[in-house]
Amino acid sequence: MALLDDYLKDLAPLVNLDCGSHNPAGVTRAAEIMKGYFDSIGFTTELVDLGPEVGHGLIARNKPDADHIDVLLNGHLDTVFPDGTAAKRPLSIDGDHAHGPGCSDCKGGVLAAYWACKLARPEDLERLSICCAFNPDEEIGSGASHKWLASIGAKSKCALIVEAARANGELVRSRKGVGDYTVRFHGRAAHAGNNPEAGANANVAAMRFALAAYELADKKIGTTVNPGVIEGGTAPNVIPEEALVRLDTRYWFDADGDALDKQIRELASRTWVEGVTQELSASCGPAMPLSDATRALVEKINAAAREAGFEATWVDAGGGSDGNRIAKAGIPVVDGCGPAGAAFHTDREYLRLDTVEERIRMLVNFFKLC
Repeated sequence: MALLDDYLKDLAPLVNLDCGSHNPAGVTRAAEIMKGYFDSIGFTTELVDLGPEVGHGLIARNKPDADHIDVLLNGHLDTVFPDGTAAKRPLSIDGDHAHGPGCSDCKGGVLAAYWACKLARPEDLERLSICCAFNPDEEIGSGASHKWLASIGAKSKCALIVEAARANGELVRSRKGVGDYTVRFHGRAAHAGNNPEAGANANVAAMRFALAAYELADKKIGTTVNPGVIEGGTAPNVIPEEALVRLDTRYWFDADGDALDKQIRELASRTWVEGVTQELSASCGPAMPLSDATRALVEKINAAAREAGFEATWVDAGGGSDGNRIAKAGIPVVDGCGPAGAAFHTDREYLRLDTVEERIRMLVNFFKLC
């Protein structure tokens, strides 16, 4: 209990702080708090300016002059909550649960990374180059920090993302990549009763395209295509001139995502209705794949967990995280390495206190096995 008590003392100033993604000052303050913690154990720290729209990131290293990183620990400092939330819902304890904004997403994991470094054996700190990199904008897509994270990942042998484990304690060994497509259809308006033949129906083109794109999904390899948004038209008696389709795609491996991308672009180049043209814009992110190297990393964490007194269990997740961006460097990455929690982004968010010490011990043991 002594470790948990000290952990909660360190967690309180982080949770009792408004640090939504759009509050740069609050996020920077969270980075400063974590900087102070790492400074106290002799790590070299730096607040990283990632632009005026977001707070500062933080990097903490035990060997700042090393040209490589043996273990990268990543988490984020921002939350989704508006200013004033911390005052309304400060850190509270209810049995085995802690509550408060960001307690598990992701302040609990960020703090667990610090405690693992604090409790690491001196011989492991002497042998390993450990880096903790905490970004300020994960909840809004990491637009300002993704290049910074990728550059650190390129120097690393492996990465552990300290987002919360699932409510049942499961860690994440792979994540799907995500594609976001917007296709705009440009037709020709006309009166639907008097002269419909003079029009070119953008809605019909959009629907035909959306159905064809939907059929590209392949259950055998786990790819999905979701036409999540279809918009168009102004009135029932007007042939629609403009329409829009937004697609969400998911894939376990980048090669499958690339193949899907090629197919969607081909569909977007077709003529679906005579007189209707379309333009496509897309943003596709990398997968966090279950490679052979990742399987080996999973086995090390399994051994570290057993030494900490529990059996690690794993899930493959359809959603992305910063782990996907780091995995693009070609290194093995696993996620959900923080204490367990759930109800993220709500006032019911909680951190499972019975998992705090075991997950910290797991990370400490992992250092021993590297």
